[in-house]
Amino acid sequence: MTWQVPTIAGIQGATAVMTAALSLLLLATVSPAAALGCAVGGAVMIANLFLLAFVGRWIIAIATQSGGANRLGIVAAPLKLLFIVTVVAWLLSRTTINVPGFVLGLLTQLGAIFVETWRVSARTARGAEPSAEAIV
Repeated sequence: MTWQVPTIAGIQGATAVMTAALSLLLLATVSPAAALGCAVGGAVMIANLFLLAFVGRWIIAIATQSGGANRLGIVAAPLKLLFIVTVVAWLLSRTTINVPGFVLGLLTQLGAIFVETWRVSARTARGAEPSAEAIV
């Protein structure tokens, strides 16, 4: 059995599609403020995953160049997390963003991870099944 994981780009694409669909649904059924909050929440999560991938590659590059763990590499991921938390705190304290919509936008990435993992697993399962000619 082969084990496949979704790519960062696949998760980002699924997050964008789910955020757009949910924002349109909220716009049609709830309010423009909820739709905008959802779009901003989804954008924050897309930026978060992009920064995580960037910082991860950067940490590996520093470790490769220095021959092991580096102090800057060790603090890079927590600093990225602090940056995202600061941005979210600023958004929630300084703007009148719709918090339930924002939280729904944040949750689109979790849903996208599940959807993309299922999609990759289903594609792998279809490709791994033997054809009728191969069994005979």
